Amino acid sequence: MAMEGHYRSHPNGAPLILFGIPNSIERRVDYAIEIPGGSSLILKHDARAPLACLDTVPEEAQPPVGTVFWSFRVMVGFGLAMLGIGLWSLVARWRKSLYTSRWLIRGAIAMGPSGFIAVLAGWITTEAGRQLWTVFGLLRTHDSVSPLDAPAVAVSLLAIVVVYFAVFGAGIWYLLRLMSKPPEVHERALDGTVTRAAGITPAAAIVSGATK
Repeated sequence: MAMEGHYRSHPNGAPLILFGIPNSIERRVDYAIEIPGGSSLILKHDARAPLACLDTVPEEAQPPVGTVFWSFRVMVGFGLAMLGIGLWSLVARWRKSLYTSRWLIRGAIAMGPSGFIAVLAGWITTEAGRQLWTVFGLLRTHDSVSPLDAPAVAVSLLAIVVVYFAVFGAGIWYLLRLMSKPPEVHERALDGTVTRAAGITPAAAIVSGATK
């Protein structure tokens, strides 16, 4: 309900809201761009099927709609972007420009952190969407808080941050250092062949006299 921004129930089919601005005060999504009957079709395989929404849930038990609504769209948006660059690369491969298309290479570099961002957005969608429950109907979030004191939690969190920054910082520094170096003298120049996956490589040219 929160992911789709459905504040009010739809007795004759719920639309699929693609974009908009959730308005929790007025209980609606402003400037909504939607597909009529889309949500009912996805959830119940019938565009006219009724769909119960947030007005059937007590207000004190509802998750933060804005957070869930936008984090879900960030997750889906980056997922579609990753799919798009994959299709783009297939087209480039078909056109024999996979390794020479400047814009494709730039796009692939820019999309480097997209998987990480999508995972974080999905995690936010899940964790914020299940509030105010840790286990829905059985255990509320405030009842499952750890009894540890704040200083103990802060110290362990700080230790994790320091270790991760050290490990990833050293790794990134090493990769950038390798990337900044020109090819070495002893490195063999590319001969135009392409190494294939699973250890399958193009057959070597037949040496003259080898078949005799």
